[in-house]
Amino acid sequence: MKYFFLMMVTLLFQSQSKAQQLPQLIEYHNNTYQLCQDFTLRYGLVIKIADIGWYAPACENNSLTEQTDKIIRFHYHKNVSADFFKKSAEEYFLLNLNNQAEQSKLATTLKQFNQAYTNIKSGEYFDLVHWNDQQLSLWKNKQLLTETDDPVFAKKYFNIWFGKNPVIKKLKTAFIES
Repeated sequence: MKYFFLMMVTLLFQSQSKAQQLPQLIEYHNNTYQLCQDFTLRYGLVIKIADIGWYAPACENNSLTEQTDKIIRFHYHKNVSADFFKKSAEEYFLLNLNNQAEQSKLATTLKQFNQAYTNIKSGEYFDLVHWNDQQLSLWKNKQLLTETDDPVFAKKYFNIWFGKNPVIKKLKTAFIES
């Protein structure tokens, strides 16, 4: 009985703390985005790295990849260096492009966009916002870091997580293939 009680208290605490880190609603461009799905990235079974949620004006209308307006929130539980974000984003962005011509065309935009990543501390978050099927912006704790109006780049940037070679396969499985 004690074990059951302890387990229930632990589960209650975990869901309350996750709810605080991933809000049910986010306001952006005078629109309300609702949490459609969430995923906890872990190292091993115990160590939480980040809670990741995807948001849309209406979750039931389209899948994440079909949404023209969406937000992906990465709420971190560990400190992560900007270099890690820059290197992994570049590697997986290029890995998911179809050919050299695409790489050449998008390389400058990719470097400019990725330069905006900063170190992140436990408790902070990044929002990746795809708006109006054209603009892509990167926010950290409600502060704009960078944006681009290149619609091709904006769509392809999500392939880092949801393309044929995703950086986190379990995230793609949870958000796309569930």
